[in-house]
Amino acid sequence: MKMRVKEINVKSALTYSESKRRYTLSPYVGCTNACVYCYASDYARRYREMIWKSEIIVKRNIAEVLRKDIIKKKPHHVFMSTMCDPYQPIEKEYKLTRRCLEVFLEFPLLEIEVMILTKSTLVLRDLDLFKKMRRISVGLSVTTDDDEIRKMFEPNSSSIEERVEALKVLKENGIRTCVFISPMLPMNPKKLASMLKPHVDCVFIDDMHYRWRVKDFYEKLGFSWALENEYFERTRKELLAFFQE
Repeated sequence: MKMRVKEINVKSALTYSESKRRYTLSPYVGCTNACVYCYASDYARRYREMIWKSEIIVKRNIAEVLRKDIIKKKPHHVFMSTMCDPYQPIEKEYKLTRRCLEVFLEFPLLEIEVMILTKSTLVLRDLDLFKKMRRISVGLSVTTDDDEIRKMFEPNSSSIEERVEALKVLKENGIRTCVFISPMLPMNPKKLASMLKPHVDCVFIDDMHYRWRVKDFYEKLGFSWALENEYFERTRKELLAFFQE
């Protein structure tokens, strides 16, 4: 599928989330990871006509606007990102995420806490910047231990092995690391926990939101059992138990 790219200028970079009590920063809109369960488009009302996995909006002036927003809003917590994976492949060309990180470094006295979430090993490119930041957490989304499952649900993303290795490298370099096991795809909880435990400082676990969106896909694969409440409750308990051992 051919990707369509549209460049725009924006007037604002930081969006405040009342429910999370933090700002969010999305250098792009759209995401070519093509995760079948993605529900970000449900929140992007202005962009509902987009074909989310094959159209990308590039906020080309995001770094300059971020600088102005930081001066005006003085944020304490910023999450990257809600409307995209900040390290999806197009970041190699535009480097908007990297430019935004460089802007954060201009304001050391504000001690802004930045949390990054990605499925891409491209995140390691910016290790030099992470080391200069006072309050940075880097999270990798790892939703299963089985890379064949990953290929079905997250076809254009980095492999599970690559993500675990990225967490290892980040932690070895003194970066606070987090893993987001969200959503919980079909998995072996003990195997996944054993893969991740040595390399993460914090763990976030969540089930599948908007199950109606993926119901037919799960049924087609014979995974309907993995959409039941019982599966999510049992898997969460097992994961927590293994991480707490």
